[in-house]
Amino acid sequence: MAANLPLVTIKDSLSYFAYQIRPEARWDDGKPVTAQDVAFSLKLLNSPLLDNERWRAQYHFIKDIVLSNKNPLAFTIICSGYTPEMNLLTGDFFVLPAHRYDPQAKITQIPFGLFKIRYDSLANSPAIKELSSTVQSPSMAKDTAWVRGSGPYKLMAWSGGQQVTLSKKKNWWGTTLEKSSPSFRNNPSTLQFQIIEDNAAAVIALKARQLDVMDNIPLPSFLEMQRNKSFKQDFSLHTAPTFDLVFLGINGSSPLLNDKLTRQALSHLVNIPQLIKTIQGGYATATVGLVHPEEKQFYNSTLPPIDHNPAKTQDLLQKAGWKKSSEGWVKSKGKSKTVLALTLMYRAGNSEFESIALLFQQNAKAMGIPVSLQAIESSQISQRLQDGTFDLYLRTFVGNPFSYNLLPLLHTSSIGEGGGNVTRFGNAETDQLLERISIESNQNTKATLLKQLQEKMQEERNLVFLFFQQNKLAVSKKVDSVIISSLKPGYDLPKFVLKK
Repeated sequence: MAANLPLVTIKDSLSYFAYQIRPEARWDDGKPVTAQDVAFSLKLLNSPLLDNERWRAQYHFIKDIVLSNKNPLAFTIICSGYTPEMNLLTGDFFVLPAHRYDPQAKITQIPFGLFKIRYDSLANSPAIKELSSTVQSPSMAKDTAWVRGSGPYKLMAWSGGQQVTLSKKKNWWGTTLEKSSPSFRNNPSTLQFQIIEDNAAAVIALKARQLDVMDNIPLPSFLEMQRNKSFKQDFSLHTAPTFDLVFLGINGSSPLLNDKLTRQALSHLVNIPQLIKTIQGGYATATVGLVHPEEKQFYNSTLPPIDHNPAKTQDLLQKAGWKKSSEGWVKSKGKSKTVLALTLMYRAGNSEFESIALLFQQNAKAMGIPVSLQAIESSQISQRLQDGTFDLYLRTFVGNPFSYNLLPLLHTSSIGEGGGNVTRFGNAETDQLLERISIESNQNTKATLLKQLQEKMQEERNLVFLFFQQNKLAVSKKVDSVIISSLKPGYDLPKFVLKK
Protein backbone atom coordinates (compact mmCIF):
# COMPACT_ATOMS: atom_id res chain seq x y z
CA MET A 1 0.00 0.00 0.00
CA ALA A 2 3.02 2.29 0.25
CA ALA A 3 3.65 4.54 -2.74
CA ASN A 4 7.40 3.93 -2.44
CA LEU A 5 10.03 2.47 -0.18
CA PRO A 6 10.53 4.76 2.81
CA LEU A 7 12.70 7.86 2.81
CA VAL A 8 15.24 7.17 5.59
CA THR A 9 16.88 9.73 7.87
CA ILE A 10 19.30 8.79 10.63
CA LYS A 11 19.92 11.14 13.56
CA ASP A 12 22.05 10.03 16.48
CA SER A 13 20.48 6.88 17.95
CA LEU A 14 17.19 7.20 16.08
CA SER A 15 16.12 6.47 12.51
CA TYR A 16 13.12 7.93 10.72
CA PHE A 17 11.19 6.14 7.96
CA ALA A 18 8.90 8.45 6.01
CA TYR A 19 6.08 6.72 4.13
CA GLN A 20 3.10 7.72 2.06
CA ILE A 21 0.08 5.53 1.36
CA ARG A 22 -0.95 5.18 -2.29
CA PRO A 23 -3.86 7.54 -2.98
CA GLU A 24 -5.66 4.68 -4.80
CA ALA A 25 -5.73 2.40 -1.71
CA ARG A 26 -9.25 1.72 -0.46
CA TRP A 27 -11.05 -0.45 2.05
CA ASP A 28 -13.98 -2.53 0.79
CA ASP A 29 -16.48 0.12 1.91
CA GLY A 30 -14.78 2.63 -0.38
CA LYS A 31 -13.08 4.65 2.34
CA PRO A 32 -9.41 5.48 1.75
CA VAL A 33 -6.59 3.74 3.60
CA THR A 34 -4.88 6.44 5.65
CA ALA A 35 -1.94 6.99 7.96
CA GLN A 36 -4.43 6.80 10.83
CA ASP A 37 -5.09 3.16 9.90
CA VAL A 38 -1.35 2.46 10.07
CA ALA A 39 -1.07 4.13 13.48
CA PHE A 40 -4.08 2.21 14.79
CA SER A 41 -2.62 -1.08 13.57
CA LEU A 42 0.69 -0.39 15.30
CA LYS A 43 -1.23 0.32 18.51
CA LEU A 44 -3.12 -2.94 18.08
CA LEU A 45 0.16 -4.76 17.55
CA ASN A 46 1.43 -3.32 20.85
CA SER A 47 -1.78 -3.59 22.87
CA PRO A 48 -2.03 -5.52 26.13
CA LEU A 49 -4.65 -8.27 26.60
CA LEU A 50 -4.00 -9.60 23.09
CA ASP A 51 -2.10 -12.71 22.01
CA ASN A 52 0.55 -10.67 20.22
CA GLU A 53 3.76 -11.31 22.18
CA ARG A 54 5.74 -12.42 19.15
CA TRP A 55 4.56 -9.51 17.05
CA ARG A 56 5.50 -7.01 19.75
CA ALA A 57 8.95 -8.55 20.10
CA GLN A 58 9.46 -8.61 16.33
CA TYR A 59 8.85 -4.86 16.08
CA HIS A 60 10.32 -3.79 19.41
CA PHE A 61 12.56 -1.25 17.62
CA ILE A 62 9.56 0.90 16.56
CA LYS A 63 9.36 3.67 19.14
CA ASP A 64 6.73 6.00 17.71
CA ILE A 65 4.72 7.03 14.68
CA VAL A 66 4.12 10.65 13.68
CA LEU A 67 1.28 11.59 11.33
CA SER A 68 1.46 14.52 8.94
CA ASN A 69 -0.72 17.53 9.77
CA LYS A 70 -1.06 18.37 6.07
CA ASN A 71 -1.36 14.99 4.35
CA PRO A 72 -3.62 12.23 5.77
CA LEU A 73 -1.67 9.65 3.75
CA ALA A 74 1.79 10.57 5.08
CA PHE A 75 3.48 9.39 8.28
CA THR A 76 6.91 8.74 9.77
CA ILE A 77 7.89 5.70 11.81
CA ILE A 78 10.58 6.43 14.41
CA CYS A 79 12.91 3.58 15.35
CA SER A 80 15.75 3.05 17.78
CA GLY A 81 19.03 2.46 15.97
CA TYR A 82 19.20 1.53 12.32
CA THR A 83 19.74 -1.61 10.27
CA PRO A 84 19.14 -2.09 6.54
CA GLU A 85 16.46 -4.67 7.40
CA MET A 86 14.27 -1.89 8.80
CA ASN A 87 13.71 -0.61 5.25
CA LEU A 88 11.50 -3.67 4.80
CA LEU A 89 10.36 -4.46 8.34
CA THR A 90 8.93 -1.01 9.08
CA GLY A 91 6.46 -1.57 6.26
CA ASP A 92 5.81 -5.26 6.78
CA PHE A 93 2.95 -5.59 9.25
CA PHE A 94 -0.81 -5.93 8.95
CA VAL A 95 -2.89 -2.77 8.48
CA LEU A 96 -6.51 -2.81 9.60
CA PRO A 97 -9.32 -0.23 9.15
CA ALA A 98 -9.43 1.98 12.23
CA HIS A 99 -12.96 3.19 11.44
CA ARG A 100 -14.29 -0.37 11.73
CA TYR A 101 -12.40 -1.57 14.79
CA ASP A 102 -12.44 1.74 16.64
CA PRO A 103 -15.56 3.58 15.40
CA GLN A 104 -15.62 5.96 18.38
CA ALA A 105 -11.88 6.72 18.02
CA LYS A 106 -11.14 5.69 21.60
CA ILE A 107 -7.87 4.02 20.63
CA THR A 108 -7.07 6.71 18.08
CA GLN A 109 -6.98 9.27 20.90
CA ILE A 110 -4.29 7.35 22.83
CA PRO A 111 -0.78 8.34 21.65
CA PHE A 112 1.27 5.42 20.38
CA GLY A 113 4.08 6.21 22.81
CA LEU A 114 1.82 5.37 25.75
CA PHE A 115 1.50 1.81 24.49
CA LYS A 116 5.25 1.53 24.98
CA ILE A 117 5.69 3.27 28.35
CA ARG A 118 2.36 2.35 29.98
CA TYR A 119 1.82 -1.12 28.53
CA ASP A 120 0.84 -2.80 31.82
CA SER A 121 -1.36 0.00 33.16
CA LEU A 122 -3.22 0.28 29.83
CA ALA A 123 -4.52 -3.24 30.45
CA ASN A 124 -6.98 -1.68 32.92
CA SER A 125 -8.26 0.85 30.39
CA PRO A 126 -11.95 0.31 29.45
CA ALA A 127 -11.09 1.18 25.83
CA ILE A 128 -8.36 -1.48 25.67
CA LYS A 129 -10.62 -4.07 27.31
CA GLU A 130 -13.36 -3.34 24.78
CA LEU A 131 -10.87 -3.49 21.91
CA SER A 132 -9.42 -6.83 23.02
CA SER A 133 -12.89 -8.31 23.42
CA THR A 134 -13.81 -7.19 19.91
CA VAL A 135 -10.60 -8.29 18.21
CA GLN A 136 -10.55 -11.71 19.82
CA SER A 137 -14.17 -12.57 19.03
CA PRO A 138 -14.64 -15.44 16.52
CA SER A 139 -16.21 -13.14 13.95
CA MET A 140 -12.94 -11.30 13.55
CA ALA A 141 -11.48 -14.31 11.79
CA LYS A 142 -14.35 -16.18 10.17
CA ASP A 143 -17.41 -13.99 9.64
CA THR A 144 -17.52 -13.32 5.90
CA ALA A 145 -19.77 -10.32 6.51
CA TRP A 146 -17.18 -8.76 8.82
CA VAL A 147 -13.77 -9.79 7.45
CA ARG A 148 -12.92 -7.09 4.96
CA GLY A 149 -9.49 -5.85 3.99
CA SER A 150 -7.69 -3.79 1.39
CA GLY A 151 -6.35 -6.78 -0.56
CA PRO A 152 -7.50 -8.21 -3.90
CA TYR A 153 -9.49 -11.14 -2.46
CA LYS A 154 -12.44 -11.43 -0.10
CA LEU A 155 -13.25 -14.26 2.30
CA MET A 156 -16.14 -16.31 0.96
CA ALA A 157 -16.16 -19.29 3.33
CA TRP A 158 -14.21 -20.73 6.25
CA SER A 159 -14.90 -24.30 7.22
CA GLY A 160 -12.84 -24.87 10.35
CA GLY A 161 -10.04 -27.38 9.85
CA GLN A 162 -11.19 -28.20 6.33
CA GLN A 163 -11.27 -25.39 3.82
CA VAL A 164 -10.89 -21.63 3.24
CA THR A 165 -12.27 -20.04 0.07
CA LEU A 166 -11.31 -16.62 -1.28
CA SER A 167 -12.80 -14.83 -4.28
CA LYS A 168 -11.26 -12.07 -6.38
CA LYS A 169 -12.91 -8.70 -5.88
CA LYS A 170 -14.57 -7.20 -8.94
CA ASN A 171 -13.62 -3.59 -8.29
CA TRP A 172 -10.38 -3.84 -6.37
CA TRP A 173 -8.44 -0.57 -6.27
CA GLY A 174 -5.13 -2.22 -7.24
CA THR A 175 -6.40 -3.42 -10.61
CA THR A 176 -5.74 0.01 -12.14
CA LEU A 177 -2.05 -0.34 -11.19
CA GLU A 178 -1.41 -3.73 -12.85
CA LYS A 179 0.25 -2.30 -15.94
CA SER A 180 2.68 -0.09 -14.06
CA SER A 181 3.40 -2.61 -11.29
CA PRO A 182 3.16 -6.39 -11.93
CA SER A 183 2.90 -7.06 -8.18
CA PHE A 184 -0.72 -5.91 -8.38
CA ARG A 185 -1.60 -8.64 -10.88
CA ASN A 186 -3.84 -11.33 -9.41
CA ASN A 187 -4.96 -13.88 -11.96
CA PRO A 188 -6.99 -16.60 -10.15
CA SER A 189 -10.67 -15.74 -9.78
CA THR A 190 -11.09 -18.16 -6.84
CA LEU A 191 -8.60 -19.61 -4.38
CA GLN A 192 -9.59 -22.64 -2.38
CA PHE A 193 -7.21 -23.78 0.34
CA GLN A 194 -7.70 -27.35 1.54
CA ILE A 195 -6.53 -28.00 5.09
CA ILE A 196 -5.35 -31.62 5.22
CA GLU A 197 -3.17 -32.18 8.29
CA ASP A 198 -2.34 -35.80 7.54
CA ASN A 199 0.35 -36.17 4.86
CA ALA A 200 -0.98 -39.49 3.57
CA ALA A 201 -4.48 -38.10 3.14
CA ALA A 202 -3.11 -35.05 1.32
CA VAL A 203 -1.15 -37.23 -1.12
CA ILE A 204 -4.25 -39.31 -1.82
CA ALA A 205 -6.19 -36.12 -2.61
CA LEU A 206 -3.40 -34.95 -4.92
CA LYS A 207 -3.27 -38.27 -6.80
CA ALA A 208 -7.05 -38.17 -7.16
CA ARG A 209 -6.63 -34.77 -8.90
CA GLN A 210 -8.60 -33.06 -6.11
CA LEU A 211 -5.76 -30.57 -5.67
CA ASP A 212 -3.93 -28.41 -8.19
CA VAL A 213 -0.93 -27.57 -6.02
CA MET A 214 0.76 -29.27 -3.09
CA ASP A 215 4.05 -28.40 -1.42
CA ASN A 216 6.15 -30.17 1.22
CA ILE A 217 5.35 -33.55 -0.32
CA PRO A 218 6.79 -36.43 1.72
CA LEU A 219 9.84 -38.00 0.09
CA PRO A 220 8.44 -41.53 -0.58
CA SER A 221 5.42 -40.03 -2.29
CA PHE A 222 7.56 -37.56 -4.26
CA LEU A 223 9.88 -40.31 -5.50
CA GLU A 224 6.88 -42.42 -6.47
CA MET A 225 5.40 -39.47 -8.40
CA GLN A 226 8.70 -39.05 -10.26
CA ARG A 227 8.38 -42.65 -11.50
CA ASN A 228 4.67 -42.45 -12.28
CA LYS A 229 4.27 -41.58 -15.98
CA SER A 230 0.53 -41.11 -15.69
CA PHE A 231 0.93 -38.64 -12.81
CA LYS A 232 3.64 -36.70 -14.65
CA GLN A 233 1.32 -36.27 -17.61
CA ASP A 234 -0.92 -34.16 -15.38
CA PHE A 235 1.56 -32.61 -12.92
CA SER A 236 4.95 -30.89 -13.00
CA LEU A 237 7.32 -31.74 -10.14
CA HIS A 238 9.68 -29.14 -8.67
CA THR A 239 12.29 -28.84 -5.90
CA ALA A 240 13.62 -25.62 -4.38
CA PRO A 241 15.83 -24.72 -1.41
CA THR A 242 14.00 -23.19 1.53
CA PHE A 243 14.73 -21.44 4.79
CA ASP A 244 12.70 -24.04 6.70
CA LEU A 245 15.01 -25.42 9.37
CA VAL A 246 14.23 -28.76 11.04
CA PHE A 247 15.57 -28.98 14.58
CA LEU A 248 15.47 -30.97 17.79
CA GLY A 249 14.45 -28.79 20.73
CA ILE A 250 15.68 -29.61 24.24
CA ASN A 251 14.08 -28.16 27.37
CA GLY A 252 16.86 -26.31 29.16
CA SER A 253 14.73 -25.84 32.29
CA SER A 254 13.98 -29.55 32.75
CA PRO A 255 15.75 -31.08 35.79
CA LEU A 256 16.99 -33.83 33.48
CA LEU A 257 18.30 -31.46 30.80
CA ASN A 258 19.38 -28.23 32.49
CA ASP A 259 23.05 -29.22 32.17
CA LYS A 260 24.54 -28.33 28.78
CA LEU A 261 26.78 -31.40 28.91
CA THR A 262 23.69 -33.60 28.97
CA ARG A 263 22.21 -31.70 26.03
CA GLN A 264 25.49 -32.03 24.14
CA ALA A 265 25.51 -35.77 24.87
CA LEU A 266 22.01 -36.19 23.43
CA SER A 267 22.91 -34.25 20.28
CA HIS A 268 25.44 -36.94 19.35
CA LEU A 269 22.62 -39.48 19.16
CA VAL A 270 21.43 -37.78 15.97
CA ASN A 271 22.82 -39.03 12.66
CA ILE A 272 22.30 -36.02 10.40
CA PRO A 273 23.85 -37.44 7.17
CA GLN A 274 21.65 -40.52 7.57
CA LEU A 275 18.54 -38.35 8.04
CA ILE A 276 19.31 -36.32 4.92
CA LYS A 277 20.00 -39.42 2.82
CA THR A 278 17.24 -41.77 3.97
CA ILE A 279 14.43 -39.46 5.05
CA GLN A 280 15.06 -36.47 2.78
CA GLY A 281 16.44 -38.39 -0.19
CA GLY A 282 19.26 -35.88 -0.39
CA TYR A 283 16.79 -32.97 -0.71
CA ALA A 284 18.14 -31.10 2.32
CA THR A 285 21.14 -29.06 3.43
CA ALA A 286 23.05 -29.80 6.65
CA THR A 287 23.86 -26.84 8.87
CA VAL A 288 25.79 -26.02 12.04
CA GLY A 289 23.37 -23.28 13.07
CA LEU A 290 20.27 -21.30 12.25
CA VAL A 291 21.93 -19.51 9.32
CA HIS A 292 21.60 -21.16 5.92
CA PRO A 293 24.99 -22.29 4.53
CA GLU A 294 24.20 -20.36 1.35
CA GLU A 295 24.34 -17.16 3.43
CA LYS A 296 28.11 -17.42 3.27
CA GLN A 297 28.89 -14.08 4.90
CA PHE A 298 26.88 -14.95 8.01
CA TYR A 299 27.33 -18.73 8.21
CA ASN A 300 29.93 -19.96 10.73
CA SER A 301 31.78 -22.49 8.59
CA THR A 302 34.48 -22.93 11.26
CA LEU A 303 32.10 -24.82 13.56
CA PRO A 304 32.31 -28.61 13.31
CA PRO A 305 29.13 -30.45 12.31
CA ILE A 306 27.48 -32.39 15.14
CA ASP A 307 28.33 -36.01 14.42
CA HIS A 308 26.68 -39.25 15.43
CA ASN A 309 29.14 -40.45 18.08
CA PRO A 310 28.03 -42.87 20.85
CA ALA A 311 31.47 -42.61 22.50
CA LYS A 312 31.03 -38.83 22.85
CA THR A 313 27.55 -39.35 24.25
CA GLN A 314 28.87 -41.71 26.92
CA ASP A 315 31.80 -39.44 27.81
CA LEU A 316 29.63 -36.31 28.08
CA LEU A 317 27.00 -38.06 30.19
CA GLN A 318 29.68 -39.17 32.62
CA LYS A 319 31.09 -35.64 32.78
CA ALA A 320 27.57 -34.38 33.52
CA GLY A 321 27.39 -36.70 36.55
CA TRP A 322 25.36 -39.57 35.09
CA LYS A 323 26.40 -43.12 35.89
CA LYS A 324 25.48 -46.23 33.94
CA SER A 325 23.70 -48.87 36.03
CA SER A 326 21.26 -51.72 35.62
CA GLU A 327 18.48 -49.10 35.79
CA GLY A 328 20.02 -47.04 32.98
CA TRP A 329 21.80 -43.70 33.35
CA VAL A 330 21.34 -42.49 36.92
CA LYS A 331 22.15 -39.42 39.02
CA SER A 332 22.09 -39.74 42.79
CA LYS A 333 21.62 -36.93 45.30
CA GLY A 334 21.41 -38.12 48.86
CA LYS A 335 18.75 -40.80 48.99
CA SER A 336 17.01 -39.59 45.83
CA LYS A 337 17.82 -41.06 42.47
CA THR A 338 17.07 -39.69 38.99
CA VAL A 339 16.93 -41.89 35.90
CA LEU A 340 17.54 -40.40 32.46
CA ALA A 341 14.31 -41.32 30.67
CA LEU A 342 12.89 -38.90 28.11
CA THR A 343 9.86 -38.13 25.97
CA LEU A 344 10.12 -36.85 22.40
CA MET A 345 7.05 -35.19 20.92
CA TYR A 346 6.27 -34.28 17.30
CA ARG A 347 3.26 -33.39 15.21
CA ALA A 348 0.91 -36.28 14.51
CA GLY A 349 0.57 -37.09 10.82
CA ASN A 350 4.07 -35.87 9.92
CA SER A 351 5.71 -39.02 8.55
CA GLU A 352 9.16 -37.42 8.25
CA PHE A 353 9.19 -36.34 11.90
CA GLU A 354 8.01 -39.82 12.86
CA SER A 355 10.97 -41.37 11.01
CA ILE A 356 13.43 -38.93 12.64
CA ALA A 357 11.94 -39.69 16.05
CA LEU A 358 12.18 -43.46 15.53
CA LEU A 359 15.84 -43.25 14.50
CA PHE A 360 16.64 -41.07 17.53
CA GLN A 361 14.79 -43.50 19.80
CA GLN A 362 16.75 -46.40 18.30
CA ASN A 363 20.12 -44.67 18.81
CA ALA A 364 19.19 -43.67 22.36
CA LYS A 365 18.11 -47.20 23.20
CA ALA A 366 21.50 -48.50 22.08
CA MET A 367 23.03 -46.20 24.70
CA GLY A 368 20.63 -47.32 27.43
CA ILE A 369 18.47 -44.18 27.33
CA PRO A 370 14.73 -44.91 27.06
CA VAL A 371 12.89 -42.40 24.86
CA SER A 372 9.11 -42.58 24.53
CA LEU A 373 7.55 -41.01 21.43
CA GLN A 374 4.45 -38.84 21.46
CA ALA A 375 2.71 -37.95 18.20
CA ILE A 376 0.24 -35.20 19.15
CA GLU A 377 -1.67 -32.33 17.56
CA SER A 378 0.08 -29.02 16.93
CA SER A 379 -2.11 -27.14 19.42
CA GLN A 380 -1.14 -29.57 22.18
CA ILE A 381 2.54 -29.24 21.30
CA SER A 382 2.28 -25.45 21.44
CA GLN A 383 0.62 -25.60 24.84
CA ARG A 384 3.25 -27.93 26.28
CA LEU A 385 6.05 -25.79 24.89
CA GLN A 386 4.55 -22.74 26.56
CA ASP A 387 4.03 -24.61 29.84
CA GLY A 388 7.55 -26.08 29.76
CA THR A 389 6.11 -29.57 30.30
CA PHE A 390 8.28 -31.41 27.78
CA ASP A 391 11.73 -32.96 27.32
CA LEU A 392 12.40 -33.06 23.58
CA TYR A 393 10.47 -32.02 20.49
CA LEU A 394 10.86 -31.91 16.72
CA ARG A 395 9.74 -28.86 14.80
CA THR A 396 10.46 -26.65 11.84
CA PHE A 397 11.63 -23.07 12.20
CA VAL A 398 10.58 -20.91 9.26
CA GLY A 399 13.47 -18.51 8.66
CA ASN A 400 13.69 -15.20 6.85
CA PRO A 401 16.75 -14.42 4.69
CA PHE A 402 16.04 -10.69 5.01
CA SER A 403 16.06 -10.46 8.79
CA TYR A 404 18.11 -11.70 11.71
CA ASN A 405 16.01 -10.20 14.46
CA LEU A 406 16.05 -13.28 16.68
CA LEU A 407 14.95 -11.61 19.92
CA PRO A 408 11.45 -13.18 19.89
CA LEU A 409 12.90 -16.69 19.64
CA LEU A 410 16.10 -16.61 21.66
CA HIS A 411 16.18 -13.68 24.10
CA THR A 412 15.57 -14.54 27.75
CA SER A 413 12.84 -11.86 27.86
CA SER A 414 10.91 -14.13 25.47
CA ILE A 415 10.83 -16.96 28.03
CA GLY A 416 7.44 -17.49 29.61
CA GLU A 417 3.81 -17.03 28.70
CA GLY A 418 3.37 -16.12 25.04
CA GLY A 419 7.12 -16.00 24.39
CA GLY A 420 8.91 -17.85 21.62
CA ASN A 421 11.96 -18.96 23.63
CA VAL A 422 10.42 -22.24 24.72
CA THR A 423 13.70 -24.13 25.21
CA ARG A 424 14.74 -21.51 27.81
CA PHE A 425 17.96 -20.75 25.94
CA GLY A 426 20.24 -17.91 26.86
CA ASN A 427 21.99 -15.75 29.41
CA ALA A 428 23.19 -12.16 29.71
CA GLU A 429 25.95 -12.74 27.17
CA THR A 430 23.69 -14.20 24.47
CA ASP A 431 21.03 -11.56 25.18
CA GLN A 432 23.60 -8.86 24.48
CA LEU A 433 24.62 -10.59 21.26
CA LEU A 434 21.00 -10.81 20.11
CA GLU A 435 20.36 -7.16 20.94
CA ARG A 436 23.42 -6.03 19.01
CA ILE A 437 22.56 -8.21 16.00
CA SER A 438 19.05 -6.77 15.82
CA ILE A 439 20.31 -3.18 15.45
CA GLU A 440 23.70 -3.60 13.74
CA SER A 441 23.87 -1.91 10.33
CA ASN A 442 27.45 -2.80 9.37
CA GLN A 443 27.28 -6.13 7.53
CA ASN A 444 30.79 -7.23 8.52
CA THR A 445 30.14 -6.53 12.20
CA LYS A 446 26.77 -8.29 11.98
CA ALA A 447 28.48 -11.31 10.41
CA THR A 448 30.94 -11.47 13.30
CA LEU A 449 28.13 -11.26 15.86
CA LEU A 450 26.04 -13.91 14.11
CA LYS A 451 28.99 -16.28 14.01
CA GLN A 452 29.54 -15.74 17.74
CA LEU A 453 25.86 -16.49 18.37
CA GLN A 454 26.06 -19.71 16.34
CA GLU A 455 29.07 -20.75 18.41
CA LYS A 456 27.22 -20.08 21.69
CA MET A 457 24.15 -21.94 20.48
CA GLN A 458 26.22 -24.97 19.53
CA GLU A 459 27.81 -24.90 22.96
CA GLU A 460 24.47 -24.72 24.81
CA ARG A 461 22.52 -27.01 22.44
CA ASN A 462 19.02 -26.17 23.54
CA LEU A 463 18.44 -26.41 19.81
CA VAL A 464 20.09 -29.12 17.71
CA PHE A 465 19.88 -28.02 14.07
CA LEU A 466 19.40 -30.92 11.69
CA PHE A 467 18.96 -29.52 8.16
CA PHE A 468 17.32 -26.94 5.94
CA GLN A 469 14.59 -28.57 3.90
CA GLN A 470 14.16 -28.43 0.18
CA ASN A 471 10.58 -27.96 -0.88
CA LYS A 472 9.10 -30.72 -3.02
CA LEU A 473 6.13 -29.51 -5.02
CA ALA A 474 3.62 -30.75 -7.54
CA VAL A 475 1.71 -28.30 -9.75
CA SER A 476 -1.05 -29.27 -12.14
CA LYS A 477 -0.20 -28.81 -15.81
CA LYS A 478 -3.54 -27.04 -16.09
CA VAL A 479 -1.69 -24.14 -14.45
CA ASP A 480 0.47 -21.82 -16.53
CA SER A 481 2.93 -19.07 -15.44
CA VAL A 482 4.29 -21.13 -12.56
CA ILE A 483 7.03 -19.32 -10.62
CA ILE A 484 8.83 -21.48 -8.02
CA SER A 485 10.47 -19.64 -5.12
CA SER A 486 12.61 -20.29 -2.04
CA LEU A 487 10.25 -18.06 -0.07
CA LYS A 488 6.94 -19.12 1.40
CA PRO A 489 4.73 -20.67 0.15
CA GLY A 490 7.20 -21.81 -2.52
CA TYR A 491 5.29 -20.45 -5.52
CA ASP A 492 3.80 -17.15 -6.71
CA LEU A 493 0.12 -18.01 -6.40
CA PRO A 494 -1.43 -14.74 -7.71
CA LYS A 495 0.45 -15.16 -11.00
CA PHE A 496 -1.07 -18.60 -11.75
CA VAL A 497 -3.14 -18.81 -14.91
CA LEU A 498 -5.40 -21.73 -15.79
CA LYS A 499 -4.86 -22.89 -19.34
CA LYS A 500 -7.88 -22.72 -21.61
